[in-house]
Amino acid sequence: MVHEELENMKASLKNINDMADIKSNPVVGSLFIAPIKAIPGFGDLIDSSVDKLLDTFQKKKEQELVDIILKNDTVITTEMVSDVEFIINYARVVETVRRLATNDKVRFFGNLIRNGYLSGDHIENSVFEEYLDILNTMSYREIRYLAVFKKHCEETKINRWASFSKKYSEIFGITSGELYYSFVRMKQTGFLDEEFETDSGDVDEDDLSFSSLDVDGKGFHITERFVKFYNMVLKQWDSEII
Repeated sequence: MVHEELENMKASLKNINDMADIKSNPVVGSLFIAPIKAIPGFGDLIDSSVDKLLDTFQKKKEQELVDIILKNDTVITTEMVSDVEFIINYARVVETVRRLATNDKVRFFGNLIRNGYLSGDHIENSVFEEYLDILNTMSYREIRYLAVFKKHCEETKINRWASFSKKYSEIFGITSGELYYSFVRMKQTGFLDEEFETDSGDVDEDDLSFSSLDVDGKGFHITERFVKFYNMVLKQWDSEII
């Protein structure tokens, strides 16, 4: 992609970004800034520094988002960025990124836009909305749990949940019980299925939707739904989140 096309793309994204400008959002001022300013001694400090701090923080996240979208000089056409669905969904992503308290998940939102709209394929709007909602509601830690579990299951042929729970509860700094209940909560995403008992520990090595159980034990297996989500949103960052 030539330099001029990159600059045009950045300009287009900047214009779209303006639609989601957080400063013009009265909710931010009334719900977040005003209560802080009410704390004795904080009013003057907030007045003098909050704009600069927010600007710096937001610009850093937004620049990371744009950098991810334009990563590897993805060929972007006028038709891609002038599509109404893309414009609206890009604005929604920008608004979401602006509300993040950290930048841990910015890369995932960037991948959703880049792989969903700007890499040759066109994500179904319903799938985009589902993925956006999942990224909104899941913590970075939960996303990491699933990515690590997927990799563990690809490398381990038997007793997958038991070995994962024992090894990674220590790495994650939680108990096996806490890890188990985190996975129970994540079932609502459709990324996991839970199973309770089995007569055999045999699995199909070519199928990711395998049982990860001990005999007479309980555990989970990754669903095809998570595999699709992983390939679109997480795969590029595999080495970093694992």
